[in-house]
Amino acid sequence: MRNMAIMKPDTYVIASGNLATSQRTINGLLGQLALLAIDRKRALAMFTDAGLPPRALEEPDFPISLEQELVVCLALARSLPEGRSAVCLFFEAMPQLGIENLGVLGMAMRHAATAVEALRTCLTYPQLTWGHSRMTVRREGESALFSFSMERPLLRDASEEDIDRLVEYCLALDLLSSLRNMEDIADARDGPLYITFPFPEPEDWAGLSSRPACPVTFAQPEARLAFPTALDDTPLPRANPLVYRSYVSIAEKLSQLLAEEFSLVDRVTRWLWAYTPPPSRRQIADLLAMSERNLTRQLAREGTSYAQLLARVQEERAKNFLRNPALSVTEIADRLGYAEPAAFSRAFSRWAGMSPLKWRRQQASPARRDDRSHQL
Repeated sequence: MRNMAIMKPDTYVIASGNLATSQRTINGLLGQLALLAIDRKRALAMFTDAGLPPRALEEPDFPISLEQELVVCLALARSLPEGRSAVCLFFEAMPQLGIENLGVLGMAMRHAATAVEALRTCLTYPQLTWGHSRMTVRREGESALFSFSMERPLLRDASEEDIDRLVEYCLALDLLSSLRNMEDIADARDGPLYITFPFPEPEDWAGLSSRPACPVTFAQPEARLAFPTALDDTPLPRANPLVYRSYVSIAEKLSQLLAEEFSLVDRVTRWLWAYTPPPSRRQIADLLAMSERNLTRQLAREGTSYAQLLARVQEERAKNFLRNPALSVTEIADRLGYAEPAAFSRAFSRWAGMSPLKWRRQQASPARRDDRSHQL
């Protein structure tokens, strides 16, 4: 109520929610890799640096954390050519940012009764939007204003300049994706009035090949997208209650990220991969909505334990990190959650039968590289 009191009399919030959920799947990143034409070798390097297994490239429903996604997004932002901004990239990629990228959630939004219902459906299942910011939609007079805000993330080894680049990348992607979504569900009945961004005008803005149809200004207080008519109860062109309910039902199941066809071992393993360092036994039990005792008992029935699954994930993750010569053993130990490098070295020796440094040297030896090339 206090927030409402400071608004203009004809201003009120239509919908609000955080798209930057901690639980999400890899699918949003896979779409970005395709959009930026990132080849498999570079994608693998980005994934392993974020603590993800190579097989995540092949599994669109692989669960990841928001931090892991932001690490990869930063790598994508860094990969842009010199002088190329994320803003111009996403403006020119607008035709590829359609609502079909949201899968079943996008189909539910497309067949919602009204634009307001579509927005609220989107914010009910934010895990399926793969967004990075908080979105607030409010009515102000005869306009609908979409505002996007993002807290500056704290990422390992990222400078302030890196974080600036990441925030620009994420806000531009979220805002322009939302613009395309609104155009799709309303069949582009009304184009936007204006767009604002809270960062300086990029150097390549003047050379943008696909000029937006509305004014775009930079160095403004917030990222904002304004439409000329307020969102109301006007029926959407493809409104279909039966189809809408069907897609919402599927979206609800997908948002749980706990598909019934996966074994408990697979679900626990996926959650261990989703965070660096991995979650504790208690945290895993909470994520799976069960007690620690029940988790232990059910894993024992499947012939394993939390400790065994954790060791498998940590071993593979450690080997992925060790293949990166830029990471020291101390840095790898810290990334894996070990208080001391010695503790990591002892654990790795149990897994691999040798120390981390010896394993790294063995992988880098010419004979080993030749063996791998013959295997390929």
